[in-house]
Amino acid sequence: MSATQLIVKGRVDQILNDSISQQRRLVLTHNSPLGWRTFPSRFLSGSASSQALQVAAPISCNSSAQLPAPGETLGVTFRLGHKKCMFGTTVKSVHQDGGEGEVTLCWPDHLQQLQRRMYERAKPPKDVVIAVRFWREEVASGTAAEARCVRHGQLEDVSAGGMRIKVAHPNEIELGATYRCAFAPRPGKPSLVLDALVRHREAADCGRASVAFQFVGLETTVEGRQLLDRLARTISQFQRARSRTRR
Repeated sequence: MSATQLIVKGRVDQILNDSISQQRRLVLTHNSPLGWRTFPSRFLSGSASSQALQVAAPISCNSSAQLPAPGETLGVTFRLGHKKCMFGTTVKSVHQDGGEGEVTLCWPDHLQQLQRRMYERAKPPKDVVIAVRFWREEVASGTAAEARCVRHGQLEDVSAGGMRIKVAHPNEIELGATYRCAFAPRPGKPSLVLDALVRHREAADCGRASVAFQFVGLETTVEGRQLLDRLARTISQFQRARSRTRR
């Protein structure tokens, strides 16, 4: 049984209508000029007939310049029982006047569901070392791609929400910054290349540190959702391998 499931029209409308009536909490993901940002929000109103969905404007944005603009793409994620739902959509309009405002989004025609167990940390199989490369995409104009600063680490664990890697020189890694990360979970297979935010770091052994990354933007594009499918399969493989080792 697949860990991911694509939900289409009729069921989508039912899930969103229920979420609106209960004003469920959600998270908005926005790829701003300063990099990926995530904001807490909640469902307000909307309908399939109007093809519009209203959600609360991000309260952590203290100016209209920080809000997503009409025409931009947002990712939306929310919990539904033991699953997590997500979809990408386009901003129709933004309204904020003093107190809480609202962002009007296009009503989606499909969404993706992911089993909650995919958000549990899964370690690579015993005695398997998986190298991770990561770098900032902020390359100065006229600078060759090869000149970007690529850092290296070792995968400690991974989930659908992010990963931890062990690195040297951790102070050179900027908290809250967006990095592009690449790793190949299986030898000879294409690398997974994902955008991620640095959430925190803690000291490890021999002067190294464990750095936690949060994956962002996977729900906003078809390619991202395909990456999420691959990521879920990788996590399932890691979980099965660890289970066999324990037995």
